[in-house]
Amino acid sequence: MITPMKRGATIILLLTLLTGVVSADLTEQEAGRIAKRVGQIIGQIHYRQIKVNDDISRIHLDNYLNSLDFGHMIFLQSDVDEFKKIYGTRLDDEIKFGKIRPAQLIFNKFIERLTERQKLVDELLKKKMDYNKKERFNPVRNKLPWPKTKADVENLWRTRIKYELLADRLTLSKDGKVPDAKKLKESRAKIGRRYVRLLKTMKEYERDDILETYLSALARAYDPHSDYMSPHEAENFKINSIDMQLTGIGAVLRVDDGYTTIVRIMAGGPAGRSKLLHANDKVIAVQNPGDKEPTDVIDMKIDKVVQLIRGKKGSDVKLTIIPAGTEERKVITITRDVVKLEDQLARAYIIERKRDGKTEKLGVINLPGFYSKSSNHCRILIERLKKEGVDGVVLDLRHNGGGILQEAINLTGLFIEEGPVVQVRDYRGRRRVMSDTDSRITYNGPLIVAVSHMSASASEIVAAALQDHGRAIVVGGKMTHGKGTVQQIMPLKRAFIANLNKDSGQLKFTISKFYRINGATTQRDGVKPDIVLPSVLDYLGMSEAELPRALESDEIDKAEYKPLNRVEAFFTSLRKASTKRINGDQDYKYINEDIMRAKKQKKDRSISLNEKERR
Repeated sequence: MITPMKRGATIILLLTLLTGVVSADLTEQEAGRIAKRVGQIIGQIHYRQIKVNDDISRIHLDNYLNSLDFGHMIFLQSDVDEFKKIYGTRLDDEIKFGKIRPAQLIFNKFIERLTERQKLVDELLKKKMDYNKKERFNPVRNKLPWPKTKADVENLWRTRIKYELLADRLTLSKDGKVPDAKKLKESRAKIGRRYVRLLKTMKEYERDDILETYLSALARAYDPHSDYMSPHEAENFKINSIDMQLTGIGAVLRVDDGYTTIVRIMAGGPAGRSKLLHANDKVIAVQNPGDKEPTDVIDMKIDKVVQLIRGKKGSDVKLTIIPAGTEERKVITITRDVVKLEDQLARAYIIERKRDGKTEKLGVINLPGFYSKSSNHCRILIERLKKEGVDGVVLDLRHNGGGILQEAINLTGLFIEEGPVVQVRDYRGRRRVMSDTDSRITYNGPLIVAVSHMSASASEIVAAALQDHGRAIVVGGKMTHGKGTVQQIMPLKRAFIANLNKDSGQLKFTISKFYRINGATTQRDGVKPDIVLPSVLDYLGMSEAELPRALESDEIDKAEYKPLNRVEAFFTSLRKASTKRINGDQDYKYINEDIMRAKKQKKDRSISLNEKERR
């Protein structure tokens, strides 16, 4: 869709009532001072070590235009050309002098064009659509050109609205029959309300909202993990964990081009237990008990989506979703529950199987994230598994998105005597080797580390270190996520900005990169498993390397260490056995079918608007 919101804005959907900070409206001069300070800080301390210059200006402008019109459906190409002619190499100078007038002028043009598009939608919804015609629409338009002419605009929006109407038509159909005329009429009304709501929301944007979008676009000109957060957004990212439990479904969300998209499912939460919701699924409608029909949430602000999904423990919420890798809708029901923080802790279990008349025990430790004291919790679990006489241990990091670096180092140390775990190079080029200094080993037996495309940051450090030391066999998809950077959050308090007696938000920026002890980096490259298992996650476009402006992959000198070489001798036989198992397993056949569909869709994102072809 086309919501002009900050790309990648993320919220943990624990569905508690978030207490936002309401700051007084900024004057243009105050906003300018914030912009100037942000430009100074990010130019001095970001890992790239690039001052705000003409090159950054061009990227900043592109980012801002895409933040407003990610789907390239609002502006005309002539608008974009004019912006680039005037501001292409000027935004850096405006930032240096504390001027944000370009942000407002571009936003004003956006509102003008959005008003025109909303009127066009009203006209299109009054017209009959031909669902027998063979034509296609590409809903993923961020890399496609903006429309050039009025005729281009009308055709683009005609196919857009037809795409939305057909999706509803297919959902409402039963046994291939044409749905009730009353429901089809309501479908048109619902889509019309969606664009009225979008226009109303954008017209309500105030200066601090525009500033947040504008400065976030500047931060992302450096890398995709740098960001500017207004006081309100910074507060919304906090989780009140005093009671150690929160009511909700347990999912991490972000807004992507108007769609509320699942980033991560929290282990132990209702969504995780249901196994009905997955990363990259899109939530497009919400229905609560007593609602006559689902509420459309496309192009709705994420805090309003949270309000719709939030509810009492034990109550059901119906979510209409578009599963990752498809465009077909489905309705799922999740029962709300208390999302306990202890559910996010490490946990262990044992898998038993008979082999040659003997019972073998495999201990599995599932670690969803590197929280405080997580390594100690894992140590306790390992001791329990050892008492149960396990024959081997699997460290499951498949859904581990990272966390506290020191905990990752401590966890690695449970499996090696002592030695380097990770190298860090900061924005000044200083290299530091971070090591396990505890010679005690908690577990010295056979070890597997399970990873996936969702394994990122600190979990990649553990997998890479145990792989480089030759201590464990790494098993998983083609590669892990590939995030090898470190971010710092700097509150822009009054001391940083002279004569500004208001909260100025926060700036997040990348200050360091991680490197493996062998000198390679996990940035972009991730960790490549020793035993590769088919996974559709590898084909959904979710890796670090596919993010715009992701920092480059490079190498530094390796650290001093002596590999244990305890696993390499088993690679050939294990790979052969794994291949045989995959080829004979029906579940893997289904996975390979999913992979083929994902590859096809990634190659051609356009969707047929012919009803017969879609059924």
